This record gives sequence, C-alpha cells and structure tokens, in this order.
Amino acid sequence: MQVYEKIDLTLLNRLLRLIVDHNIADYITAKNNVNINFKDMNHINSFGLIRGLQFASFVFQYYGLILDLLVLGLTRATELAGPPNLPNDFLTFTDVETETRHPIRLFCRYIDRFWIVFRFEKEEARDLVQRYLTENPDPNNENIVGYNNKTCWPRDCRMRRMKHDVNLGRAVFWEIENRLPRSVSTLEWSNSFASVYSKDNPNLLFAMCGFEVRILPKIRTYTEEFSQREGVWKLQNEVTKEMAAQAFLKVGDEGMKHFENRVRQILMASGATTFTKIANKWNTTLISLMTYFREAVIHTEALLDLLVKCENKIQTRIKIGLNSKMPSRFPPVVFYTPKELGGLGMLSMGHILIPQSDLRYSKQTETGITHFRSGMTHEEDQLIPNLYRYIQTWESEFIESQRVWAEYALKRSEAAAQNRRLTLEDLEDSWDRGIPRINTLFQKDRHTLAYDKGWRVRQDFKQYQQMKAHPFWWTHQRHDGKLWNLNNYRTDMIQALGGVEGILEHTLFKGTYFPTWEGLFWEKASGFEESMKYKKLTNAQRSGLNQIPNRRFTLWWSPTINRANVYVGFQVQLDLTGIFMHGKIPTLKISLIQIMRAHLWQKVHESIVMDLCQVFDLELDSLEIEMVQKETIHPRKSYKMNSSCADILLFAAYKWQISKPSLLADGKDVMDGTTTSKYWLDIQLRWGDFDSHDIERYCRSKFLDYTTDNMSIYPSPTGVLLGVDLAYNLHSGFGNWFPGLKPLMQRAMNKIMK
Repeated sequence: MQVYEKIDLTLLNRLLRLIVDHNIADYITAKNNVNINFKDMNHINSFGLIRGLQFASFVFQYYGLILDLLVLGLTRATELAGPPNLPNDFLTFTDVETETRHPIRLFCRYIDRFWIVFRFEKEEARDLVQRYLTENPDPNNENIVGYNNKTCWPRDCRMRRMKHDVNLGRAVFWEIENRLPRSVSTLEWSNSFASVYSKDNPNLLFAMCGFEVRILPKIRTYTEEFSQREGVWKLQNEVTKEMAAQAFLKVGDEGMKHFENRVRQILMASGATTFTKIANKWNTTLISLMTYFREAVIHTEALLDLLVKCENKIQTRIKIGLNSKMPSRFPPVVFYTPKELGGLGMLSMGHILIPQSDLRYSKQTETGITHFRSGMTHEEDQLIPNLYRYIQTWESEFIESQRVWAEYALKRSEAAAQNRRLTLEDLEDSWDRGIPRINTLFQKDRHTLAYDKGWRVRQDFKQYQQMKAHPFWWTHQRHDGKLWNLNNYRTDMIQALGGVEGILEHTLFKGTYFPTWEGLFWEKASGFEESMKYKKLTNAQRSGLNQIPNRRFTLWWSPTINRANVYVGFQVQLDLTGIFMHGKIPTLKISLIQIMRAHLWQKVHESIVMDLCQVFDLELDSLEIEMVQKETIHPRKSYKMNSSCADILLFAAYKWQISKPSLLADGKDVMDGTTTSKYWLDIQLRWGDFDSHDIERYCRSKFLDYTTDNMSIYPSPTGVLLGVDLAYNLHSGFGNWFPGLKPLMQRAMNKIMK
C-alpha cells in the first residue's frame, strides 16, 4: 500500500485545518514541502510525506483515519466507533444487532496495513462473486494461479484454494481496492492476502506485526488433535469462558530477515571493536527478538536454526580476533561468564534441541515432533541455559495481567473506602507484573506520561529519524515498565558453568593472589581508559585504546586460551621466561612479555633462592648444618626447561639420615639407611595453565627426569626439587629429605608464597 508517497500536501492542509489552527496546518505542510540535499544531489519534495519529521506519526495517523472512512463507508465506520459520548471498546459493538447488520465485523489498522473481517451470507457472497466475475471474467479458472498462500504452515494448514473460495477472496480484494481512489493509495495484490474461512477451509490465516497467525476453531479440529503447547493461544469466549478456538503462532519471514540483517550488521561493523561491545550488541539484539516474539520462536524452526547460526558467527568473530578458532581454547565459560567475573556475559539461545518432524509428512501436515537435533554443542558437557526459559510467554503475561490489574482495582477501592493510601506492601507481589507493569503507576513523572499520547507509534517512527538500530521500537520502559527480568539467568548461568570457583579456575585469578573474588571487577575498567577517551587522540591512539579491554580479556582467560592440550603442535617458549605458548596468539604474547619485563622471571627465582638461604642460615644448629653455599648458576638457569643444576648446597656437620623420595606435603618419611654429608636444593619456576597446574606431579616428574638424565649435574645424589607455579600460586617439592628439613621447608615456603 503506497500511502506516504501519495499524500497530497494541498489536500492534507485542508484536512489539517479541520482539527488545528490554520497557521499550524500551514507549518506542517510547509515542513513537508522542502528541498532535500544529500552530498551533490537535491530533490524538491512537493508531494508525499517526509516520515522523519517529529510530528509525522501524528499526521499520518490522522490521514490514515480518512482512508479508514473511505474503506469502511461512513455508516459502518460510525457503528464500529460507537456514539461519541460513549465510544466502543476496540473490536466491540454496542449490541448484537448492530454487529450483524453489515458484513464488515472487525476492522483494525496498524500504520499502513489494515485487516478487515467480513462475514458473508450465502447470497451476499454469490452476489459479490458474480459482480466481480462480470467485470473480470475468468473462463479458464486462472484465478487460482497467483493466489497468495502462507507457505510457512504445513500444506493442510494453509488455505485450500477451492474455486469458490478463491473467487470470493479475489472479489473482496477487488471491492476494497475500488473504494480507495488511485490518487490516494493503491492496494497491491502481491503483498496482500485474503484468507477465506468456509466449509472447505477450517483455518483463518493472517500475518500481523511480524507474527504469522493461524486460527483454528475448536469445532473444526477433527483432523488435528487439540494441542496443549507453547506457541498456541487459547481463545476464550469472554462470557461463557468456553475455549472456542486456538491461535497458532510463528515468526514471520520479515522478523527473521530483520534479525539476521542486524547480526550481519554487527559483524560487519565489528572491525576494531572490543569483544565486550560485540557481545553487548548481540545481547541487545537477542533480547529484543526474544522478548517480542516469545513463544512464537519455539515453533519456528527456521528461526531456531538462524539463532544457532548467528550465535556461532558472533563467537567465531571473537575467536578470530584472537587468531584461533580452536574450540577447546574457547569453552563456553569464556563467552557466557558474567562480566563481573571477567567473561563477556553473552546470552545464549543456541544451546537448544531443535524439534524435527518426519520430513516425509511434516510438509503436508502437522505431525508433531518425532525427534530433535542439537543446536550448538561443545566439548564440556555443560548445559548452557537458554534465554527463552527466562522470559514469560505472552499468553501467561496476558492472563496474569488481567488478574493483577483486577486485584489492583480491588485494593485501590478498599484503600479508598478506608481512606488510606496504597502502600508498597499492599502491592509487593504484583509490583513488577501486568502489562503495563503495576509499578509504572508509581513513577515520579506519571502525570506527564498520561499526556504522552501516541508514544508507541512515535517509537516506531524513530526508525526514520535515527541512524542507529532501534531494537526496542515496540515498547518504552516508562510506559510499559520492564517486560523482562533476567536476574535468574545470571545465577543459573554461573551454576551451569561450575559456580564461581569453577569459573575462576579458568582464569588468572589465583595468580593475582586476591584473598576473595568479591568486588573484584572490571566494569569500571581503569581510570586510564576513561580519562583518555575524551582527550585529543590520533586515530592510531584511539584504536590502541580499543585494544586494552581485549588484551585484558585475553590475559585474564589466558590459562584457558593458552592451554596445554590444545593440539599437537609446536610449543614456543617466551624470551627470558619459562612461559610456553601453544600456538600463536599475538595479543597474549605481548601481555605476558609485558608482565615479565626487566628480567622479572630471573629476579623472582633469585629472590626465592636468597630467602631460602636466609632460612637455612637461621637454622644452622637445629639442622646440624655446617655451611650453606649458594651455588653460582648460569643467568639463564631459571628458564632453562630441559636440564637443571643445584641452587643451594648444604654441608652436614656430621652425617644426615636420608629418606626415600617423597612429596613436600607427605607425612611419614621412610628412612632407608642412606646417609650423606652433601645435600642440594633446586628451585624450579613454572607458568601453569588450565590443563596442567598440578604442581606436585610436575615436581615429581622433573625430579625424576633431572636426576636420571646426563645433562643435569647435581653435586650429590641426594637433594630436593622445589617447584613454584606463578600463574596459580601453588608450590610443592619432591626429593629426599633429612630429619627436620620437611617441616621447616613447609613453613618457609608458605611464608615465602605469602
């Protein structure tokens, strides 16, 4: 229907003068009659409405009213509207007689689309079809060709194109088309649909605001069993409360296209953006889709597939930003962990089972679900909660809304009777329920909001004023309240990912040596980025700032992203440190080298050796040590990972009894009668990752390797190897012990680690 383009400004001016002052009317039409410039193009708009003007929605709704009158005819329009002093409610009549007087039973327009329901008697239908066929004869029954249908439903749920029904549909369209003059608007057959409900056609089909709807009355359900599932609304008779029909819902193609294009746009525009921003945009897009369509999503298979595909693409985009698409580097915990714990806080709708029906029959008929196929999967078998389960269905929202508002009216009248005001306690359980939410009555600007007429259509017209995407075009928090609440989603997600402790095991949290994770995080980033944002920066500096959050993210999750058993391949040791990189991840490499700058690894090693020497110096007598000797070692010893030598050498005053090799934490040592007068200590540093940070196992294997290979030269056969994991702040030791040494080492190491 071309309406905007065909609005004649002179006519519009005359119409507006009926309801507003002539100066205002002139102003409104003059604003539409202007020169439009873009780059080197210009256009004089002397015809048609410019939709981007602030008042366009009002003007259009008023103009639409005139078209409604043309379509309905004045008498029927008056009957539909009711007397001016007591207008009818939407889609209701004053009495049954008025309702049945004329074939037009219901009428509703949404901006530039309208829906009319006709009820024809046999004769009326025959008359109309004959009038149509005399003007447009159809000798070869070609009317059926090119008659639109709703192909999103199985074949037996679509409109069955019987000759009589098709002719009636065409005739009705022709009749309405002729009521609108060509100069005002044209209805196009190709994007309209006339659904006929008759003895051959049990379903009434239509599309509205992105939903595809199929209404099936209860008396016609002999072919299908009665379904009790989400995505099917029960339509009740208000008076008898009998369930008269069911409305089946799906998401229309337009809604899906719009969602897909929005995700594509996010991916296209995510050149140098931070990962959090990409995830945030995805979350907004997903919430806007799910909170609008709700239960319709579940039965739209194409949309479920699309959700899986898009969520995958968003994650792949983030993975590529780190130069790797290895699934094991990116377990779900990295994406779905809430921001407070350093994750991206993504919402998921892809970890679902997509219902499948037997393909041979499902195209023909509603067969029900025969099997499922999985959406997104991953190696860890965690069940990632999906967003749909945390959003109430529209049906239950409507039912609850009726209840809550009725309760509110009751409580309010009670309060008025007792001459008191309603308190929050009275409304506690219904505070954030109902549509609109009860709490919208208690905002400070509720009185001004009452005068905010036409706000919803204005929201919709914002698309002509704003460049950026407008995900929640259909609602407004001030008027409707917040129609979803995802607090439970966060807690369930944390549980699903293994609780806070389990999540933090994947990160460098242990390396930070924070006593507790509460109050840890990130949202406020660092003052540095915030203050830099507003300074004059070159483009290069600005894109450098953009990288900071990504680097922080990569470093935080580095034990998981840079994990040992990623794949068979080459381990690269970072210069001057004992950190191994598994595969190339440039951002992480830069961060780690940055942390270990100025020979920090070597210095940590030296300081631990010095601390231990001091400990032994204080305990010379109690351990019967004659001399503590700090060995001279090669400067690179601390990060030479394939051979080793002693760091400290102890000389005995007499001779020590030596135990069999055991771990630092083991209790009982078995003395096997060996004695020695020389004893060495070797301190090994390492940088663990999520797969291998078992420091005890590490110490044991290193001790056994180094004491048996022929590269490492230890000054005596007896000694101990102490290991410290800098990434997870763990320590242990393995080797031979002499009496009194183990308890001392346990105390000393605990103190050094602190």
